[in-house]
Amino acid sequence: MSAKIVYIDDEPMLCRAFRSVLAAVDIPVETFTDVDAALDYIRAHDVAAVFCDYRMPGVTGADVLDRIDRPVAFYFVSGDLDAVNSAGDHPRVTGVLPKPYRPAALLALVMPYVDGPSP
Repeated sequence: MSAKIVYIDDEPMLCRAFRSVLAAVDIPVETFTDVDAALDYIRAHDVAAVFCDYRMPGVTGADVLDRIDRPVAFYFVSGDLDAVNSAGDHPRVTGVLPKPYRPAALLALVMPYVDGPSP
C-alpha cells in the first residue's frame, strides 16, 4: 500500500503527530516544517494530496496553494476555522481538517489517496 501524501506545518510536533497517525496504518507521508522544501518536493514527485497548516510564520496555506502549479487535492489544517472557512472559498481547496483532529477524521480524508493492494 502506498500514498503520496504531504503535510506542511511549522510545528515539528504536529508533523510528528500527523506522521504517527498514518504510520499506525502503514501509510507513508512526507512532512515538512519548511514551505520551500515542501514545494520542491511537490514539484519533483507525484503527490496526490497536500495537507497544510493555514497559519505559519510569514505565509498562509492559501499562499502555499497558490505556489503549487499542478492539480493536487489540497486541505487546510487549522484551529482557526473562521480564517480557514473564508479561505476555503478558494476554488482549488478540497477541504478542511480542523485542529485538533481525531485520527479517524484524518484517515477518512487520506484513504481516497491510498493505493490498495494490487488485484
